Amino acid sequence: MRKGFTLLEVVVAVAILSVGVGVSMQIFSGGLKNIHRIDMAHRAMNHAENIMNEVLCDQSIIEPTQLSGDLDDDFSYTAEVDYWEPPEDQLSLDIVENRIELLSVVVDIHFKNDRFGKKYRAICLKAVSLQPQPGMPGAPVNPIEQLFGRRQ
Repeated sequence: MRKGFTLLEVVVAVAILSVGVGVSMQIFSGGLKNIHRIDMAHRAMNHAENIMNEVLCDQSIIEPTQLSGDLDDDFSYTAEVDYWEPPEDQLSLDIVENRIELLSVVVDIHFKNDRFGKKYRAICLKAVSLQPQPGMPGAPVNPIEQLFGRRQ
């Protein structure tokens, strides 16, 4: 009696092994795709935060405007600044008595290579002063300092 495997047993073992390797590769490939999608979403959030910070810090933006541009090979952006209207069922901000205007800032980060038109959106309010700062005609006042005073 000879010991060993028959050709049929070897073929079945190789077939089972190849199915297992194929399934493992599919799982690994899916994991890599998920990592790439998460990385792209993280980059989009960072871009949105950076654009939002630039718009909020730019003291020359005191009225509605639109901005747009390319960020890199993967992303472009649009930023829309418009007057903010509080919802009718909300309390009004009467404490500012027309000295401060609130602007709505909407930043959209567009994924250039996404066939479904995917985008990431960030929304914020920007407070701008309607009164010039004493000693500097036409210069905008820091609205937070105007409301609460300057820190000593």
